[in-house]
Amino acid sequence: MLTKDFTLLRGTYLPTRNACLAGAEPLVFHCHHYNTFLQNTLEDASAYLPVHPILVESAQEIVHGQFKAYFREQPHLSIPERKQVVEDYFRYSGFGKVSLSGVSAKGGMVQASSDHYGIGYRTKFGPRHQDASGVSFFTAGYVAGATEAIYDAPLGSLSVRQTDCLAKGDPESRFVLAPSQPRKALRPSPREGLYQMAQLRNAAASPVDYLAIREALTQMPIEGGPQDGLIDAFGVLLTRMYANYYALISYRFLNAMEAEMGPVGVSIAKELLVEAGHTCAFYTFGGIMQSAEWAGLIQPMLRSREDWVHGIVACVNAFGWGFWQVAELVPGQKLVIRIKSGYEANAYLGAFGQSTLPISFLATGGTAGIMNLLYHGDVTSHPELSDAYYQQTFKHAGRFTATQTRCRAMGDEYDEFVAERDK
Repeated sequence: MLTKDFTLLRGTYLPTRNACLAGAEPLVFHCHHYNTFLQNTLEDASAYLPVHPILVESAQEIVHGQFKAYFREQPHLSIPERKQVVEDYFRYSGFGKVSLSGVSAKGGMVQASSDHYGIGYRTKFGPRHQDASGVSFFTAGYVAGATEAIYDAPLGSLSVRQTDCLAKGDPESRFVLAPSQPRKALRPSPREGLYQMAQLRNAAASPVDYLAIREALTQMPIEGGPQDGLIDAFGVLLTRMYANYYALISYRFLNAMEAEMGPVGVSIAKELLVEAGHTCAFYTFGGIMQSAEWAGLIQPMLRSREDWVHGIVACVNAFGWGFWQVAELVPGQKLVIRIKSGYEANAYLGAFGQSTLPISFLATGGTAGIMNLLYHGDVTSHPELSDAYYQQTFKHAGRFTATQTRCRAMGDEYDEFVAERDK
């Protein structure tokens, strides 16, 4: 049973921003394939970059700010009620199930009987080696930031380490909180960043009803299950994740690579982050286009393969990713996507200011992914979305790659992406 007044944390969908906000934090849907792949991308550089603190502390900053704001609006809540809110929100968002009963203002032990990252990692990559660290960096930051907010402690006053991990075969994931000496110098979340207002419109070139699809999907009761706190939908494990978490870990990784390796580091980081977006498109978009929800809600509108493009773009407009628009589609050859209020640009501008290079890596990979699913592979024939099919469809000659041609973080009015066949 959800805590009294918890509905305020369920989030409010704002059509004029095409975004969902909970405690002033923008939320987006992403699945375990993207979550764990993106995290692994950063972890691969852990031998020479401090990526583990990036993964933990970015979550700590965001979660502390969200719950601090929420508890300020709910001053009547007792400490046990605050803990229940944090546990409920963790489950609701698809992050798993945690217990904060063992923590106080000075720290303590947090137990997670179910954890999206631990289970998602094991599902995608197999068991984690026993000598490696745990994989639940986000959860570690979540419980640290939330505990600080529960006890009205300053951001950065607690440190956290994971001692047990579901991905390594442990019966549960465990985290130990302790006072941080000295206090960590963390930065508050950029919250909404620099968002844009716009209006979603149907595409004149397609019978797909963008507005009806967004309305239907945003009204779906998508939340973690009562037993495990996971969202098992569309063939993947979904999360209602903080947009700023993806942005902060990606751009802090990019900046660290540049500091360590200069322009070569930037080039490597960009390629890796776009590949994470490509992976997301394959599994998330592909899973949606093979789902019962697609067959019941969207497929009746489709008359051609090009309508499938519009159908998946219409779905994206319900993810909290901003306003996606098909600006040009040449069947089998080219796709141009334009985005207003994209969450990557919003967050970058809010946290770092103007950029000197295009920074919407998820959307770049996603644009190419749509074309690879529909014109290099054939998702309409319901193939198995396996790693082997990914390599065949997304890596072989004739595949589509995308380039960001306009970037709002660089001063353009909107973001633009062009996907064409690799030459």
